Amino acid sequence: MTPDTRRLLHKLHRWGGLLLAGAVLFYCATGVLLNHRQAFDYFTAKESRTVAVPVADTAALDAFLATYKRQINRPDDPTVVRLRKDRTIEFLYGSHGKTTYVVRPGEGRMEIIDKHPLEPFALLNDLHKAVPTGPFWLGLADGVAVLLVGVTVTGLLVIRYRRLDLLLLAGGVVLLVLGAWLGA
Repeated sequence: MTPDTRRLLHKLHRWGGLLLAGAVLFYCATGVLLNHRQAFDYFTAKESRTVAVPVADTAALDAFLATYKRQINRPDDPTVVRLRKDRTIEFLYGSHGKTTYVVRPGEGRMEIIDKHPLEPFALLNDLHKAVPTGPFWLGLADGVAVLLVGVTVTGLLVIRYRRLDLLLLAGGVVLLVLGAWLGA
């Protein structure tokens, strides 16, 4: 490798690293948090209160569900029942609506949607969420994220900055903030 090529690769690595440093830190930190989202109660604050309502006969609800369970041809209760504004009813069965029945009573038709993971993308998604192998993979994923944070931070501390470096670093932070703002 010629010295000119080596210098060019060094500059590309430096500039790209500075531009991506904020995103890498953000990605690693949020990845660790998402791996342990259950420990943080899924990042929700719940407030519960109880109010009195008149006692109602649930026979109408039972009859409603029984009517559609017969049409769907499933004896088990759905995980979720959604009533849509366009007068459609969705019955979701399984995790995240693995099987969904969309009933349009006004049209006399029903759509059945079965969700199947697309491989290899579902595997990649599971790997990112540290799902497949339990505690070992979770520890490995968290360890890699912590190492990436360490490498990124030490790299930022070791570099002797030039004006262009600072502009690239600031540009990376602006891109990160812009991306977070657009994603919100």
